[in-house]
Parts: sequence; C-alpha cells; structure tokens
Amino acid sequence: MLCERRALPTLQSTHFPDTGAASPVAAVLRRRSPAYTAEDMTDDAAAVLDALGWDSAHLFGHSMGGQLAQRIALRHPGRVRSITSSASLPGDVGRLGAARYVRLGTVARLARMKFPESHDGDIELAVAATRAIASPAYPVDEQEVRRMAERDQVSGVRDTAAQSRQAGAKWHGGRLSQLRVPALVLHGAQDPLLRPAAARRTAAAIRGARLVILPGVGHYLPAAVYPQVADEVRALADRAVARG
Repeated sequence: MLCERRALPTLQSTHFPDTGAASPVAAVLRRRSPAYTAEDMTDDAAAVLDALGWDSAHLFGHSMGGQLAQRIALRHPGRVRSITSSASLPGDVGRLGAARYVRLGTVARLARMKFPESHDGDIELAVAATRAIASPAYPVDEQEVRRMAERDQVSGVRDTAAQSRQAGAKWHGGRLSQLRVPALVLHGAQDPLLRPAAARRTAAAIRGARLVILPGVGHYLPAAVYPQVADEVRALADRAVARG
C-alpha cells in the first residue's frame, strides 16, 4: 500500500490535512476524491522514475499498490515494462463495484482494534492487524512485524486519515481492457480482506494476463511464498523482454 509520510527533513514529503473521512471504507463511497486523485498518485510514481533516471520499470504492487501499478500502466504505458498486481482490487472498479470484493467483517474487526496511542501501542496494533489479515496456514512472523513497526516514524498503521485519502482517491482514467503490457495477477486463496474474485476480474480484463491463486495465503504475503512469487515475477519479466 502506498504510504504518505509527514514532512520530515530527510523525507521532504507533504503532509495533508485531515479531510474528515471516518474510515477508508467511507472514503471509497464518497463521490469525490477527498484530497487528490488516483491520477495524482500515478503521476507521483512516474516522477520517482524520473528522479531515478529510469525510462521504464517492471512494477510490483501489493494491496492498494496493485491498483496503483495497474493505473500507472494505463496512464503512463511507455514507462511500464510489466505489472504484477497482488491481493488487489481491479484498477478500474468504481466505488460501488469495489464493495462486492471487500470482506466487510474483516474491515469492521480492524476498525474495532484499540491500542494505546504510543509507540508501543502502535507496534501492538501492527501485530494485531497483521494477524487479522493473515491466514492460519502461514503463522505471522511477529518479530519481523515488530521490527517493521519499530521503524515506522509516523504511526502509519494508525493514520486512518491518510488511509482514507488513499482509498478515496478516485480514478477517472482508462479501463483494464486497454492494457497492453505483460501482466501477472496474484491473490491468496484465503484472503480475509479481499475476495479472490477481485483477482479473477482483474486477470479476465487484461489481455493475456496470468492469474495465480496462492493456496492457503491470506492478504498478508508470508515469507514462505516469496520464492514462488519471485519465480513468477521473473518469468513475467522474461516474457516482457521476449516481446521486445
């Protein structure tokens, strides 16, 4: 998922004011983008490529990042060699269409989680939220989650305002059927947050896309499946090179 950062000197990023959305779900159902559009998000990604001096790249996006990868390929097709969309919604789905793929029970469970507003509380929230979106088939590496949360300087796991701005950023661009880049669509068979039907819809809409449903995997991507994912992404990149 794309994360905002507060304006720290080393990050040189923008902090947006709270737009009043009660939750990311409420932001999705709004008619208008609360702070910026999905097109703005794709343009920011293209600007990162510019800063790196890269003409194009293979894109991998997980969860909301998968939608972003799809949309970058639609808006900036010359900058994208291939896309891998993992555990994501279709990039061209509307605000009401998205509801059919979201497991609202999990969203409600996440919303009810309450932990002290402190660094330790943020870490415990990160662990609890990760458990909620993982699968029993792959136990969560809590120590790794704690290490990641400890490095978070802005309590992103608690920043529902930023999450709402991201989820509520509306897409006004093209349809997935217009994509002409090699595409891989991954989704966990036991995803407790987004139904695998979302991946099937995405793969069906993109010509030539490869769909891989990962048995026993939840929304959280466990390290045990990294080798399989890496092999799939490598094969996708090779196909992109072969296409020229």
